[in-house]
Formats: sequence, structure tokens, C-alpha cells
Amino acid sequence: MNDIHALLILVNSLTKAEKRYFHLYSNLQNGDKVYITLYKLIDSNISAEDLYTRFCQLQDGRNFKMATKHLYSIIMDCLVHLRKKENIQAMICNYITKADILFERELFEETFDELDKAKNLATIYENDPLLLLIHRTELKYLSSLGFKNICERDLVKKQMKINDIIKYTRNTNLHLQLYDILKHRITYKGDIRSNKQKDNLNDLVLSELNLIANNSYKGFEARKLHLLFQATYYLNTGNYKSAIRFYQELITLFESNQHLILNPPIYYLSALKGILDSLHLAGLYQEMLFFIDRLRKMQQGDYATEFLLEINASIYQYEQVSYINTGKFEIALELSGNYGDHLFKKIDLLRLETQLKLYLNTAILYLCLEKPERARKSMKKIFSSGKLFHTLPSYKTARLINLLILAELGDYSFFENEINSIKRNIHYEKHIYRTEKLLFRFVMSYPLPSYQKAQNKLWMQFQKEIEKIREDKYEKQLLKTFDILSWVESKLTNRPFAEILEENYIG
Repeated sequence: MNDIHALLILVNSLTKAEKRYFHLYSNLQNGDKVYITLYKLIDSNISAEDLYTRFCQLQDGRNFKMATKHLYSIIMDCLVHLRKKENIQAMICNYITKADILFERELFEETFDELDKAKNLATIYENDPLLLLIHRTELKYLSSLGFKNICERDLVKKQMKINDIIKYTRNTNLHLQLYDILKHRITYKGDIRSNKQKDNLNDLVLSELNLIANNSYKGFEARKLHLLFQATYYLNTGNYKSAIRFYQELITLFESNQHLILNPPIYYLSALKGILDSLHLAGLYQEMLFFIDRLRKMQQGDYATEFLLEINASIYQYEQVSYINTGKFEIALELSGNYGDHLFKKIDLLRLETQLKLYLNTAILYLCLEKPERARKSMKKIFSSGKLFHTLPSYKTARLINLLILAELGDYSFFENEINSIKRNIHYEKHIYRTEKLLFRFVMSYPLPSYQKAQNKLWMQFQKEIEKIREDKYEKQLLKTFDILSWVESKLTNRPFAEILEENYIG
């Protein structure tokens, strides 16, 4: 079953160009092509459970295991061959291999010509590991030839060049490590919600600034990682203006170095999502449209299915949140319907955090539309997944929103136990987050009073605290997912939720 699972992922991840090449490659092969039948079945999105049965029906019980291995092998051969033709790293390696062959045949001038080609390409594309290999190979050849036609001064220059590459590669690696640790902390410890949590990042910030101060080489990779680190840090510590500035610099850097963008462009996607998150937190929804359009342009690239699906999910999420947070619930519902076939049906191919956010967004939409039963169905997809989503920050948010859904459904039976459980999981320590504390008080007030006078009295108890929370930059990280404060105001003042959201947006 592991072989089948790997093959399914491999086939479903093929780009259009890779599929075309596979068909051309298979047409050149002789003999009985049983593996083509298997490929066509997988490409038609047949389930793993039905694959064996359907294959046996078409091939009269021929060896399924053999066909699986053969298809996997041929697809990998195709991908490797394509990579050789398209991948810059493969091209550089080809030049190095040619140089090695020529040196063995004592064609020394031609050898160094091939190395120069490899060196130029590696320099243009800032491939420092291969550039290091090229320079070391060059010195090895020169040493074998007894350093013929090279003076000591030039030899020392070549040796110093190797030292510079090693130093820069080490600094870049340290920078990448810091950025990855920052991402990991935010992913698994959640958004920064207090000065204490912000201070816990000081070790990374100081190390990053020290790297920048002591690194004299300012190539694309170093600049990219610096901007990514700073933008991510400012976004998650509530300084949205600085985050937007760094993300804009990062996008400019990418667009002026198109040849250095990875395939797929994961860091470029990260930059676009970062600036969209910043604009979202700042409530600048109109400004988001320009960058959402940039995401749409990325969909025209010939990337793997999973990457294109992540782009599609990002477009949907940012459009959806801009409609919901400005009170345009019906437009958000229409958008959800439009994305149903080509996004939600392939949701298992997305990253877990993306899956969770899609289910949560759907639940929030139906809560806004005053359809708590439908919202509860979406929530069940999260909570019935076992421990699949438990470690993700959005899971904590889902539990909070679920309390509001249960309150609307009149299911108050386990509020107290659930609230205590959430508190334990959030690790409150000495700091109790204001929004969560207010939410717990609010749901414990259910059933809400039906008389206007009693409602007004209850609203007065919440109003001042809501005003204080809105002034706290750290609380925005939770409110970006769902404006709990406006929801409480709507329920206690009998004003439409959409009207309050629109009013806050205009204000």
C-alpha cells in the first residue's frame, strides 16, 4: 500500500509539461505497455481502494505489483531527464562532468573552458555549493598539472575566493536556520499575544542582526532571508507598517531577480501571503486586491498540482476573509460555492494548516449567516479528525469559535469543562488574554436575556472591555480570524452583525 500511495502522489503532482513528456517517452517504448493502463486509471482520479479491482478488470488479472513498480520507475526517469534539460543545477553539473572527461583525455584548455562555463552559470544563479565545487575542482586540476602557467599571486587569489564562498555559505546557512526556527515557533506556539512572548524572540532577533552586521557580502540569498526574517517578525509582533515595508522590499527583490526564484517559487508565495496577512490585520482590504491579483498570475505557472492548489486556497481565503470582515456574507457564500469543486474536493492534498483554515472559514461563514447547524457540520470535520490538527495554532481558535456556535445552538452542557480545557491547552501562565477571557464570560451568559433593559445592562458590562481590547495590537491576531468583539456587540445590542462590521471597516 505504501508503493501505491507514493505512486498516486507522484502521478497527481505531475505538471502539464511533465505529463506531455511522459506520453512522448512511453510512445517510444516497445512491448506491452500495461503500466499505461495503470497510469490512465490514476490520472482519472480513481480511489486507491478501487484501483486494484479496476486494473484487474481491464488487464485480466495481470501483475499489478509489477505494473506499479514499472510505472513509478518510468515516471522518475522522465522527471530526471526533464530536470537535466530545465534545471540550472543539472546544467552546471553537466559542465563539471564534461570538464572531468576532457581532463582525463588531456584536453586541458577545453577542460578549463568547461569549468569557466560552469563557473559563470553558478555565479549568475548564486549557486554557492556548486561554485565551491567548481573552484576546488579547478585547483585540483592546476595542482595535477604542477601549477603550470599560473603565478603564486593568482593561486592565492583562487584560494581566497574559496574561503569567501565558504564564509558566505556558512552565514547564509545560519540565516536560514534562524528564519526556520522563527517560523517553527510561530507555527507551533501560535501568534505573539504579549510583550513577554515578543521578548522570547529576542535571541533570534539579536542573532539575525549580528549576522547582517558581520556579513560583508550582500547577495540575493542573504538579502532575501534577511527581509523574510524581519517581515515575519514584525507581522507576528503587531508592527504591520514595518511588516508591509519589508514585504514590499522582498517582492521588489524577487521581481528584479526573476532568474533566482525557485521552482516552485515558495518564498515568493510566502512574501505575497505575508503582505496580505499584514494588510488583513491592518484592515486594508481594498489594498489586498492588488496582491491577490499577483497570486492569480502565479497560477499561470507550470507547477506541481499541490503547489497550484495552495495558491488557489490562498486566493480563496484572502478573498473570503475580506468579504466576511466587511459584512458581505452573501458574496462570501457565493464565492464558497464557486470554489467547491476545484478546491474542497481536493482538500486532502493541501497542508494541514490550510485544510484547518478552510474548514474554520466555512464554519465562520455559516455562523455569520445565522446558520449554526451548518457551521457545526464544518466544525465536526475538524474535531472528528483525531489528533490531526491538535498541534496547529488555528485549532485553538477553532475551539473558541465552536463555543459561539454551541451557544447559538443552545448546547450549554459542557461549556465550563471546555473552557477549563482550553485554558489549560493555551498555557495561560500569568497572562490571560483579554479576548478569550471576554469570550468565556460572554458564552457563560447564555441564554442571553430577552428583555431590552437586561440586554443593555449586560452590554454595559462588556462595552468598556471591548474598547480596551480594540486598542491592543496583540489581540488583533485572534480577531483577524473572526471579529468576536463585533459579534458580542451585535448579540447584546440587537444590531445586525454585518452592519457593525461594515461600520468598523469604514471607521
